[in-house]
Amino acid sequence: MTVARINNRRDVLLLLLYSPGKTGRINEPIVGRTRLVKMLFLFKAEVLPLFRRGTEITDENFYQFFPWNFGPFSAQVYDDITFFILRGFVESSATGEESLPESAAEWEKWLTNFGPQQTSEEIDPYEEESFHLTERGIDFTKELYDALSASQKQLLREFKTRLSTAPLRSILKYVYKTYPEQTTESEIKGEVLGRCF
Repeated sequence: MTVARINNRRDVLLLLLYSPGKTGRINEPIVGRTRLVKMLFLFKAEVLPLFRRGTEITDENFYQFFPWNFGPFSAQVYDDITFFILRGFVESSATGEESLPESAAEWEKWLTNFGPQQTSEEIDPYEEESFHLTERGIDFTKELYDALSASQKQLLREFKTRLSTAPLRSILKYVYKTYPEQTTESEIKGEVLGRCF
């Protein structure tokens, strides 16, 4: 059995971007910053215990989430995406789709509280971004992906397919209902749960 050389959260982020999804092609984009954050939260909560066998990933060296104004949040996700964009491993592009108000509000709040002092004027918080690996990112991540077991690859593909095709509001509702301890600071709980709390 080949042991994956995965030893930190950034490896998992790259693998999630690299993994095939609904079309079966590698490097299917993930659309939306909020979706990406919630995907990594759910990966940690529901997939990581099954995925990490043969890796050096632990709860401590994975993304750390906390209850925030828009549910579970980790500034580390935005930091890592920015890190990979600046190094030419990940590319983001506008989709032309309008983001949900919750997603735009989360992005603006992050920029205010955690974001860089000067932000790119190209980023519109009201337009969704699509994230995918560049050729450089694909070349680097292919080695990591090839070292995974068949069951790890299947976990990634099923997870990516499910979460990249589900409507963002459905993902938010699932997170809010399943992990209420992560929504204690939420400003949008009523909108997400539809007044059922």
